[in-house]
Amino acid sequence: MSFILMGIESPLERVGLNKQEVNVYLSSLKLGIAKASQIAQKAKIKREAVYYVLKLLHEKGFISEVIKSGIRYYSTVPPKRILELIEEEKREKTESIKSILNELEGFQQTALASPKVEFYEGVEGFKTVASILLREKNQTIYCYVPESILHFLPSFHPQFRRKRKEKKVFLKLITERTKAMEEAKKLDKEELRETRFNDKIIKNVDVAYYILSEGIIVLKGNEKEQLGVYIKERGIAKLHKNIFEGIWSISKP
Repeated sequence: MSFILMGIESPLERVGLNKQEVNVYLSSLKLGIAKASQIAQKAKIKREAVYYVLKLLHEKGFISEVIKSGIRYYSTVPPKRILELIEEEKREKTESIKSILNELEGFQQTALASPKVEFYEGVEGFKTVASILLREKNQTIYCYVPESILHFLPSFHPQFRRKRKEKKVFLKLITERTKAMEEAKKLDKEELRETRFNDKIIKNVDVAYYILSEGIIVLKGNEKEQLGVYIKERGIAKLHKNIFEGIWSISKP
């Protein structure tokens, strides 16, 4: 098969013809008006098969039929007609969907929303999930953060805090009472943060937990394991925010 024919076949296949239909269409195109037997010979396929393919091409609008002296002849429609067929099909599909669009949207609104869950691993995964916290400006994030996670990637956390302050993302943070976290609390106002301590909740925990308006984020980071999970679902976020506020009220400043 020549390179030119290969270049012609591919676009025809993309508009809905299979290889056999392309073969019969091109053979008919070269012959002009011809009988099925002549097209079969030109396409090098069996006569019985060519009738079936010609029928399909006729249904798709690529082939026209005419009977002369009781004999059926076939000819291709003008090639420009293919563009018109594509546009007609596009319009029909568009109108079909428009006619049921309200019903489809109604089904979507009554369906139960499924939580979107994303998992990330490795150092870059840890950073990617952390970046989700800064997507929205001027927000408040409720979080449980153990001291241990702040020792992982020590150079990353100052950069993260700087970006957080630039975007005016405020933290309400529950953590464990350690010397390092007590020192960090002294910078709360400067760091757009309010810290409270609750050892019963945070002691011996090695993950950080963040509650956003639209979901929750869980981060785990140490030398051996880096993991991030993002669950995007407002109902889950609202429930955990309510739980957080209860724990916040009994945590110590």
